[in-house]
Amino acid sequence: MKKTNTNSFRNKLIKKAKEDRNNIENIEKLKKKLENRKNKNFKKEVKKNKEEVDEKYGEITRRKRMKLWIFIVILIAILFIVRIGWIQFVMGDWLKEMALEQQSLDRTINPRRGTIYDATGTNILAVSSTVNTITVNPVNISKENKEKVAEALSNIFELEYDEVLKKVNKKTSIETIARKVEKEKADELRKWMSNNGIDVGINIDEDTKRYYPYNTLASQVIGFCGYDNQGLDGIEAIYEKELKGEKGRITKVTDAQGGEIENEGENYISAIDGNDLVLSIDLTIQGIAEKYLKEACIDNKCTDGGNIIIMNPKTGDILAMAGYPNYNLNEPYETTIEELKPNWENMSETDQIKEMQKLWRNKAVTDTYEPGSTFKLVTSSAALEEGITTTDKEGEFCCTGGITIAGVRISCWRYYRPHGSESLRQALMNSCNPVFIGLGQEIGVNKYYDYLEKFGLLRKTGIDLPGEAGSIFLKEDKVGPVELATISFGQRFEITPIQMITAVSTIANKGTYVKPRIVKKIINSTTGEIKDIPSEKTENVISKETAEGVLSMMGSVVAEGTGKNAQVQGYSIGGKTGTSEDGVNTGKYVTSFVGVAPVSDPEVVILITLYNPTGEGGHQGGGVAAPIGSQVLGEVLPYLEVQKEETEEISIQEEVNVPNIVGLTVKEAKDKLKEQNLDIKYEETEEDISDKKIISQVPIEGMKVNKGSKIIIECEK
Repeated sequence: MKKTNTNSFRNKLIKKAKEDRNNIENIEKLKKKLENRKNKNFKKEVKKNKEEVDEKYGEITRRKRMKLWIFIVILIAILFIVRIGWIQFVMGDWLKEMALEQQSLDRTINPRRGTIYDATGTNILAVSSTVNTITVNPVNISKENKEKVAEALSNIFELEYDEVLKKVNKKTSIETIARKVEKEKADELRKWMSNNGIDVGINIDEDTKRYYPYNTLASQVIGFCGYDNQGLDGIEAIYEKELKGEKGRITKVTDAQGGEIENEGENYISAIDGNDLVLSIDLTIQGIAEKYLKEACIDNKCTDGGNIIIMNPKTGDILAMAGYPNYNLNEPYETTIEELKPNWENMSETDQIKEMQKLWRNKAVTDTYEPGSTFKLVTSSAALEEGITTTDKEGEFCCTGGITIAGVRISCWRYYRPHGSESLRQALMNSCNPVFIGLGQEIGVNKYYDYLEKFGLLRKTGIDLPGEAGSIFLKEDKVGPVELATISFGQRFEITPIQMITAVSTIANKGTYVKPRIVKKIINSTTGEIKDIPSEKTENVISKETAEGVLSMMGSVVAEGTGKNAQVQGYSIGGKTGTSEDGVNTGKYVTSFVGVAPVSDPEVVILITLYNPTGEGGHQGGGVAAPIGSQVLGEVLPYLEVQKEETEEISIQEEVNVPNIVGLTVKEAKDKLKEQNLDIKYEETEEDISDKKIISQVPIEGMKVNKGSKIIIECEK
C-alpha cells in the first residue's frame, strides 16, 4: 500500500516537473517570439526613421550644393570682372605698348649732345658731329642677296665677313652692323645699294659722335663720353642730364615676321638736342697753365706729376685747372705716357685700365696732400683776426732754431742758422716754423678749428666735378699741443688743392669765401634761354683789415722772401711757397707755390703743386714752384688786361704780340715766330710734321706774351 502511494507521488512530481518544463519552454518561446516581434518593429521604425532622415538630409544637401554652386559662379564672375578691369585700366597702356612693339620696328635717333664752350662762349671744347649708324632688317633681305649684302657691309666698314653674315641671316627684326660711321662711308654704302637695286633691309640712320677739338686740353676737367654718348667722367658725367638730350625714333609697321607692310610709311619722331654749357675755364689761360706745367714736370722730373689751378677770387671762377700727365679726350683709352707706348698692346686690359685711371684722375680735386708752409697764411689770418699779433711789430718773435712743445723739440727748417728777432711779416717771409707754432698755441685748438671751418677746410668745396675728396684732420678732441703745432705750419694733415686755393681766395677776396665755380651758364638748345649759375658766397670769414694785412705780407714774401722767383716785372705779386713730405718716411716731397696778383686788389689766385720733384733743382717750393708762378702769371696777367703797377718803362723786347699762324705749315710758322723770339709747342711725335698745316693755336692772335714763350699748336691729321 505504501509502495503504491510512493509511486503515485513520484509520478505526480514527474508530471509536475514536465509541466513546469513545458511552461518554461513556452515562456522562452514566448520571449523569443516577443523579441522577434519587437526587433521587427524596431527595424521597421529604424528604417522609417532612416528614410525620414535621409529625405531631410538630402534636402539640406541639395540646398547647400545649390548655394555652393551659386557662390562659385558669383565668385568666378567677380574674378572675371576684376581681371577685365585690371587688364583694361591697369595693364592697358603696357599691353598697348607691347602690341605696338610687336607690330612695329623702332630705330632710335641719338640727339646731338650739348656743346661745351670755354668762358668766352666762342671757343668750343666739346662738340657732337653728325655720323651714321648702320642697321639691317634680316627678314627684309632676300635669301639670294644675303651673302652679297654681308660681303658689301664687311668690305665697306672693314668688318669680319662671318660675323656680318651671321647677323644678316638671323631671324630677328633688326641688327646693328656699325656705329659712328663717317659720312664718306655712309655715302659709299648708299651708292652700292643704288647700283645693286637694294632699297629695303639696310638702314642708314643719323647719329652723333663726340669730338674734342683741342685733344688733351683740360681733359681731366671736361671728361669723355662712352660708346653710346653717355658722359663717363668730368663735366660730361656731372652734367649728363643737361647735355644728353632726348632720343628720337623712326617707327614703321611690320607683319608677324617683322617684314615691311606695303603702303605703310615710317613715323619720324625728332630727337631733342642736349643743352649747351659755358665753363669758367678760359681756353688761353688753360693752354698757358698746361704748357708751363708740362715743362716743369719734365724739367724737375716730377715722378707723380703735378697740377695748376688759377681762380678768380671775386667770382669763384676756375679759369684754369691743369693736370700732368693728361690724356687725349678723342682717344681716352690710349695712353699718352711715352714710356708705356712700346709695350701698350702687350699689357692686359686690367693693367691698361689701371694706367688710364691714373691719367683720368683730376688730382687737384680727388687727391689730398700736406700743404706745408703755404698753410701759414691760414695761421697768420687767424692770429691777426684774434688780435694776438700784428704784421710789423719789430722783435715780437725770436727764432732760436726750434721750439719745444709738450717735451717735443720741433726744429725750424733753418735750425743751423736761426732767424733770430722777427716780426710776423719777417717770419712769413722767412717761413719760420717756430713763430707759427707759437701762434697756433696761443690761438688754441677750439678757436683754430673754428677758423678751419670758416675757411672751408673741414668740408668739401662742392665744386661740380666728380670724385671730390674731403680733408683729413684729427678730430678736434684728439688734438694735443704737438698736433696743433704741426697743423700750424701745414703738416700732418691733408687737404685737396681745390680746398687750398679756395681758402687763399678768401683772403684775396678781402675775407669773403666764394665757392669755386666750373660751369657759368646753361643754354637751352630748344629755346636759347640762358640760365646763369650764380656765385655762392659766405661773408666775413675774416675782416677786410686782416685780409689786407695778410696780402701785404704775401707781397713781401715775393718781393724779398722765399718767393722771390715768382716776381713778374710790372706787377705786384704776392705769394707763399711750401714744401712738405708726401706721406711719412716715403722719401717723397710735395712742392708748391700759391700766389695772388695784383696784391692791392687780386684778380687771380694761382696754386702750383708738384709731386715728388727729383731733378737737379731739388724740391723746395721757392726754387722749383715759384718760377713757374712767374712764367704763368707773366702771360696770364697781360691776357686779362690787368694794369701794371710800376711806372718804369718796359722794354719792347720783353713782350710781344702773338701773330696768327693758323693755316701755315709748321715750318712756315716757326720761321714767322722766330722773328719775334717765339717758338712752337706741340705733342711730341716721331712723324715729320714740318709740312702739316696748323688748325689751332694757344694763345690766340693778338695776345701779349713774353719773348721766348712757346705757342701751343694743333696740326691737321
